[in-house]
Amino acid sequence: MSFDATSDVAPAVTRSAGSRLLSVDAMRGTVMLLVFLSHFADGYLYRLGGDAERLRERLNLLTRMASPGFMLISGLMLGLLYARSPERFGAVASKLQRRGLFLLTVGHVLIVPTCRFWADEPWYLLRVLPVTDTIGLALLVGPSLVTRLGGRARAALGVALFGVSWLVSLVWWPHSMVAETLKEALFGQQHLNVLVSSFPTIPWLGFYLVGSLFGEWLGTWGRADVVGVARRFQWVGVGMGAVGVLLSLAHFWLRRMGGDLWVGGAAEALSELTSYAQKYPPGPTYLALHGGAVLSGLGLMMRAEQRGWLLPYMRWAGLIGRHSLFAFLLQFYVYFLGIYSLRLPYTHLWPLVFLATVGLQWGLLWAWDVREARTRVRPGVAASGL
Repeated sequence: MSFDATSDVAPAVTRSAGSRLLSVDAMRGTVMLLVFLSHFADGYLYRLGGDAERLRERLNLLTRMASPGFMLISGLMLGLLYARSPERFGAVASKLQRRGLFLLTVGHVLIVPTCRFWADEPWYLLRVLPVTDTIGLALLVGPSLVTRLGGRARAALGVALFGVSWLVSLVWWPHSMVAETLKEALFGQQHLNVLVSSFPTIPWLGFYLVGSLFGEWLGTWGRADVVGVARRFQWVGVGMGAVGVLLSLAHFWLRRMGGDLWVGGAAEALSELTSYAQKYPPGPTYLALHGGAVLSGLGLMMRAEQRGWLLPYMRWAGLIGRHSLFAFLLQFYVYFLGIYSLRLPYTHLWPLVFLATVGLQWGLLWAWDVREARTRVRPGVAASGL
């Protein structure tokens, strides 16, 4: 999964493989570690109940930035790839779209059977919409939009899609199963009736397009001033976080003023829109807080990379980020199939169990990386750019 799109960045920038920015790979690897922890908590603690369930809920709060972070950085990579070499983007776009088709077909078939949590639900294999389906659709649509719309226009479109999605989610209540399935899959709703798990496509696609603007900044201005772009990421991330904090304060004020009476109608809608925990579908507070944290973190990593700080960690996490698709598929089998099926008893040493699973997956990713490196150096074999 090598993106050959940053070959003319300032010489001080470290490369993780070929000509990739190490900090971007390391940030994506860090987000993937949060995915690991979240799914480890689900696979290990979900069935235990009691105190273990409360621990799982706390760990899920800690790892909530995983989904916004992964979608934001995926969008960033789209904008970066196009901004770096628009004249050669056609070949890259084809590869991105093939990857999107892979996620929607083979990836879906590989992932859904691992979701054993809902095995007792009738037809559960047909009622799970994993995040990879949403990413796959974004990879199909994004390359066409990035060549037709500028960065600001894409970001505006993303915000509009997000707003329309929430409007539809709040005001459209279909009665047929087909229409309700479409609503849950495309726009989402607070309580699912047809699907048992869903990452609604439209709001997440909107956030993906907003992320592509940040990639354009990095691709256009990063040649001359990577540190300047990193500072801009930090300030925008802080601004997003501040908006998230204000919305959270508004949520707590609304709940305190209205209490349990704020149920139904506009009051409940305001409560959902301002809740920091509103993930399904993703709320503005949730995305502002966690997306801002990821963008600020990326800016910090870019500046650390320039100064030569944290390089051992960045190289270690960068390997995960470089092969994020393989890592994402692999962890479903490790946690949702392996750990869940083992039915391990609870132990206070669970962090060591988690670290062991990370070590196992890192070793497999390292072997995959070595294989790809050998493929790249064979005569007549070019890097895939993905």
